[in-house]
Amino acid sequence: MFDSTINPYMTDKSECIFTHHLPQPLSSKSRFNLKHQHLNLDYFKSIAIAILSTRYPRQCPACNCRDYKTISTRETEVVCRDCKTHYSITSYTPLHHFKLPLWVFGYLVKEAMDLHPQPLTGAHIKRKLGVGSATSTMLKRRLQVFLSDLMPGIKEIMAEEIRKDFPEGFVLPEPGTDIKELVKDKAVVYSDTLALFSASQRANGYRSRYKHNGQTSSIYLTDSVAKDKGKYQIGTLVHTIAMKRGGVVFTTVPDQKQRSIEPLLDFLPRDHVHFSDEGFPWLHRIEENYRTINHSGRAKSLTRNVWARERWSKAGVHNQVAEGMQRVLKTSMRNYCYVSPRYGQLYLDEFSALRAMRVYGVERVVGRIGDSGGGMSLRPSF
Repeated sequence: MFDSTINPYMTDKSECIFTHHLPQPLSSKSRFNLKHQHLNLDYFKSIAIAILSTRYPRQCPACNCRDYKTISTRETEVVCRDCKTHYSITSYTPLHHFKLPLWVFGYLVKEAMDLHPQPLTGAHIKRKLGVGSATSTMLKRRLQVFLSDLMPGIKEIMAEEIRKDFPEGFVLPEPGTDIKELVKDKAVVYSDTLALFSASQRANGYRSRYKHNGQTSSIYLTDSVAKDKGKYQIGTLVHTIAMKRGGVVFTTVPDQKQRSIEPLLDFLPRDHVHFSDEGFPWLHRIEENYRTINHSGRAKSLTRNVWARERWSKAGVHNQVAEGMQRVLKTSMRNYCYVSPRYGQLYLDEFSALRAMRVYGVERVVGRIGDSGGGMSLRPSF
């Protein structure tokens, strides 16, 4: 049964028959890649590397040199060409301490763009990649953090589009004048508010809410019910800033008061044209080109108590763009059973960033900082 000529305690590797014939153990990343041979891993890896080098350009921590060369056996580690210092291209980015192969992040970005406006849920990631619930949640959060980082640049792009159509000093005619042709196909700003995952009357213990009214009454619980459940806010109030065939910015707000809404408009140019319903009366005092539409308007007939025909659009003023985007958002959020207000902004930024990447292009949105930071341009075709 045993060959007595073989010494099991050999120290000379050249004489041991097990050294060159036994297969070497695979790394965890290699085993993970073998389960996804049906995917073009090199393509998704190139997307991830292009995003990292464009959005998060790195430099050598020792000599501040940006020129480096890759290491074939370590996909996230590079070496400086000047001082030969090793450093990681994923450190202090949304992929900090990322244990999975880099192509996974590129796959998530591409899949999220293809599915938009439907969301890339954790269940979808779990099913497609064959990972556990904890891993799918981690991947979802890292994707959301990356997309949230794009929002400042998206706001700058929206401001640029507004300045192209409405130069400095632009003023609308007097209220009541038909401005339909004046604002046609222009970068007009539309705003509105929306309540997501509101608390039902049953969830509030069938008790009345005395501290809140309007939309905020549905996202907060009564004090006695909140004390029993251990939480006060159960829903999310969303403020919408949308542009026709342009970007959209969704932001969670505690209420519709001026102190909560006015700081959200700081990125807009001074002379922008702004349409909304009558939920923000204080905007008339600070914006000259602000117009509203009365959704509760009644007909002028004294014999019939009916809604006015012009309660949705009048003299070119309407709010259909913001309301339409809110409808798409509500349909998208139905894929989740519930989203806690604690993480609501991450989900809203995910939707807004993917919308901007669809409208303005990936290179313009992701490469917003790369142009000034010295990063490379996005080469893979999305």
